[in-house]
Amino acid sequence: MLNAKRQAEQYCRALPASHGWPPFIILCDVGHCFEFYADFSGQGKNYAQFPDRHRFRVYLEDLRDPASRAWIARIWSDPFSLDPARQAALATRQIAQRLALVSKALERRHDPEDVALFLMRCVFTMFAEDVRLIPADSFKRLLRECLEAPKSFKPLVEDLWRAMDLGRYSSAVRAELKRFNGRMFAEPQVFALGRDGIAELLAAAEHDWSLVDPAIFGTLLEQALEPAERARLGAHYTPRAYVERLVVETLIAPLRDDWRNVLTAAQQARDGGSLKTALALVDDFHSRISKTRVLDPACGTGNFLHVAQDLMKRLEGEVLEVAAELGATEQLGGFGARGVGPWQFFGIDAN
Repeated sequence: MLNAKRQAEQYCRALPASHGWPPFIILCDVGHCFEFYADFSGQGKNYAQFPDRHRFRVYLEDLRDPASRAWIARIWSDPFSLDPARQAALATRQIAQRLALVSKALERRHDPEDVALFLMRCVFTMFAEDVRLIPADSFKRLLRECLEAPKSFKPLVEDLWRAMDLGRYSSAVRAELKRFNGRMFAEPQVFALGRDGIAELLAAAEHDWSLVDPAIFGTLLEQALEPAERARLGAHYTPRAYVERLVVETLIAPLRDDWRNVLTAAQQARDGGSLKTALALVDDFHSRISKTRVLDPACGTGNFLHVAQDLMKRLEGEVLEVAAELGATEQLGGFGARGVGPWQFFGIDAN
């Protein structure tokens, strides 16, 4: 499959301009599996493993599963319904309405910046429980308990957030928690809420946050703030489609051009009988993207940086797949000792 994706991309480039770029590329290893790559931007410059590195390959045996067949069928019947950005946008509107009600009530009595930080911690906690960074449904259970006793909300949430900051047992959710660095929970200011406010938070938490792109957290904050305070705090959100378009042009497209050249050279080396040389070329490229640093000099809520990391991780997934095809083991050598991560992404903002 080393050359198949590149060949498919060439077919896409040969399509007439009036046709547009297809959202999906599907590769087939006859009698074995299918591989799926997607680019919903319409640019054709970033076909990445879909939905992610762990699930982009569907084996023939997997087709026995009705759910697998159903989402593959949607590629033909309604491909853009699979675009994660569309799912995130729908969730954003619904959740923001809930958070806005809480925000407006709190801003009558508290500093809007403190309210924004409180809501952001709530948003992250909702996300954390649905992606299993904290025990599943633990925050929702806490909120349900607080509905019956609203005065318990402030001390219980304070206990939870202190435990998340320090990495210790939380009596609020009755579980040992991992430590969350970054100081988001270092000063966990919690506001007392009445039954209505707690109910709104619970309604927001009931959404499946594992489907929500963290890049939209900024827009949740923005939409929850009053317009005047939004301007004062400098909160501004750019939709993911716009962010991705810029990140692809400035960062991902050049990296993918380099990656295509590496693939060509690696293929030639492998065909010439030098598997070691082919693997060394791929290893060198992986080292380069693991050292690439990205700076957003006006980062705001960090959406550009999150999208940049996400797209670079997707590119890294392809690199690791090729390395595995050439015989590398991620747990050994350079591939296991490094990788694309948050330490490569930097932001500056005046706020």
